[in-house]
Amino acid sequence: LEHSSTRAAAAITHSSSSELSALLKMFAKMNVPGALLLLYSVLCMSRSLPVGAYRTDSIALSTSTSADEGVLPLIVPTTQIVENERTQTKFPLVVFLHGFCLDPQRQIETMAGFKQLVDSEQFALALPSGPSNGGGVMLPICRTWDGTDGSRFMLPLYMTKPQGDVPFVKNVVAKSVEHMNKIGKPVDPSRIYAMGVANGAFMAHRIACDMPDVFAAVSAYTGATGANDADSTCKRNWETLGGTNVLQLHGDADTWVPYEGGINWPGSAESARLVASGMGCDVNKKRTDETTVGGFAVTETSYDTCPAGTSSVEWRVKGMDHLPEGGSGLKPLLQQALDWMLDHEKPGASNATLTAALKGASPGNGGDANAPRATPLTGVSAGSLLNFLGGRPQMLAEFAGAAVGEAGRSSSLAAGGRR
Repeated sequence: LEHSSTRAAAAITHSSSSELSALLKMFAKMNVPGALLLLYSVLCMSRSLPVGAYRTDSIALSTSTSADEGVLPLIVPTTQIVENERTQTKFPLVVFLHGFCLDPQRQIETMAGFKQLVDSEQFALALPSGPSNGGGVMLPICRTWDGTDGSRFMLPLYMTKPQGDVPFVKNVVAKSVEHMNKIGKPVDPSRIYAMGVANGAFMAHRIACDMPDVFAAVSAYTGATGANDADSTCKRNWETLGGTNVLQLHGDADTWVPYEGGINWPGSAESARLVASGMGCDVNKKRTDETTVGGFAVTETSYDTCPAGTSSVEWRVKGMDHLPEGGSGLKPLLQQALDWMLDHEKPGASNATLTAALKGASPGNGGDANAPRATPLTGVSAGSLLNFLGGRPQMLAEFAGAAVGEAGRSSSLAAGGRR
């Protein structure tokens, strides 16, 4: 009763859908007196649990004092929940990869709501800022990710790197693991995950290719795989390092990152198929189900005949645009995706295998071997980009409207207004 009450109270306090579902099933199996007693215990305990019982630690991503390599916010649980008369001794790690030019802490609050789940679900949450420059023409306008070709198409003169931002993500994981060890909450090497949104989703696909031996599962919202990029290492890595579990989420009414794909990235369904094929799944054997995820109507396509510890799944969200309700409408969907990831573990993972897999971790660009290279603005790339945008006047109109709106909100903030 004590164990059930603790988990149920945490679920109520932090609005955990998975815990509330388990609680309802528990009630259904109990007799009336027992259910009433449990309910009374839950209500009493939920009042005493702290709301948002987590803290944010700041981790330096580099020991260098000559360069600003950034600080990593790492959100860790502060309440210990006892399961089966044992306190959890190792913790999952979730790395969240933000969208193009977006602040990760703000995005995790407004679009994902993961902070409130850190304590009840007992995981650590890393919120890195992309180390690459967004804005194009090599101007450092904002933070973004150098992932696949698909995430570079709006930046004709983008400073691409041979390994993308993979060494940086390795460093994020390495520093997070090191810090969790120091505070007595070691990371479970078999339960490390990544979720990316938009530009971050392309990066999530990149690390699914380059770091399958680190991540037990990866989910990507409105991104695409780079498995068919000219310099792709996906198939080779999946053959030598093994695959992982990849969840592709995409609204089929997305006007910013179209569901069908773009000038140099595959569509959502094709991304799931390419991932499945590259990891050795039988792409001729797939299962399609109509379901509801986080309140959204979803067509789920699963490639199940895959090597152990791997899978490729697509959630096609019907009628959903890029950022429903300004992004806040994504919370139930992304939280279900989080649940999906947390259900997976990486077979055979250990501290030793993780240390080996993180070899090459580096802050910033990742050293001379990964030095940025300018991509020339050619007539072909410029023409392809103009043709792509020209066929989507609604996308251009929304982009212009968003820019004007952001400028207005910034002016309001400067004048002391509320956002």
